Amino acid sequence: MLEWRCQYLGNQENERNDHNAMLINGGSRSVANRLGRVSLRFQRAFCLTLLLTPLFGCSITKYSVDHVMVPLLENSREAAFLSDDTRTFRDAVPSNLFLLEGMVRTDPDNEDIRLNAAMLYFFYGFAYMEEEDPDYASLLYSKGLNHAWTALSRSCELTMDRGISFKEFEKLVPSMSRNDVPAAVWAAICWSQYISLHLDQTSVIRDISKVQALLDRAIELDGAFFEGMPFVLQGSLHAFKPKIMGGDVDASAANFEEAFAVSGNTFLLSRYFYARYYSYRMMDVDLFTETLEGIINAEPIPNDPYRLLNMIAAEKSLKLLEEVDDLF
Repeated sequence: MLEWRCQYLGNQENERNDHNAMLINGGSRSVANRLGRVSLRFQRAFCLTLLLTPLFGCSITKYSVDHVMVPLLENSREAAFLSDDTRTFRDAVPSNLFLLEGMVRTDPDNEDIRLNAAMLYFFYGFAYMEEEDPDYASLLYSKGLNHAWTALSRSCELTMDRGISFKEFEKLVPSMSRNDVPAAVWAAICWSQYISLHLDQTSVIRDISKVQALLDRAIELDGAFFEGMPFVLQGSLHAFKPKIMGGDVDASAANFEEAFAVSGNTFLLSRYFYARYYSYRMMDVDLFTETLEGIINAEPIPNDPYRLLNMIAAEKSLKLLEEVDDLF
């Protein structure tokens, strides 16, 4: 019996390694096939849990989360990004956030779960709540930031206290390694969007320098992460940061050019941030309008791995374009 258990756990580990590729690495198998295999693995793990829980208690529960639920989350995320159904995504997010919070309670040290939570909190706030309920969007960004920051602080020398002085903060940032880039970027994107909703608060604006320090390090390590998102965020911060506090439109333009060099014309979120922050900061209505119309009228890309995000970018571009007379 013990031999069978060891063999089974070994097989589960091999399957996990085959299916645990991060989004940035892509994959050649179809989403449907992967989800089908994950479903079978879930059934097996459930049976194993029933057999072993009396013997090993919560350790087998954490094993199931790490070896079954995390791969399932990653495949579900990839399936969502491939989807063209933004309504189902919006309706599904709240229940999935509660599921992720439950998984965090089960395995609070699991970085993958926390980063999935940070990502989902960001996209829900960004896609739907910023215009409808900014206060709620602010809460979502704060929760996403807390998850990403927890993952980051457990992997490098940065402490859980984000309120430390910038001088002290700056000394700790170099401890980040390439493996810390995902946590740093999702922390930075939640943090920067939170800041963008509180530009009337001096204490919040001061945090821009900390976010930029994170992004500078992320760019050094892997600026191409998530289609050049570190460059997108840095460009946005340079644009909306007040000039008296170091705002730099030339640096913003250079950052966005770097981002476009990574993603080309296929990742429309980069273009949206370019219009929203750089074009607006320059008060260039023609560039603003041209960029947003280009997003709205972009032809769908076959097998687009970011189909959902590109549709969200188009929806937000349409709303932003309707405000052109008020903004300019």
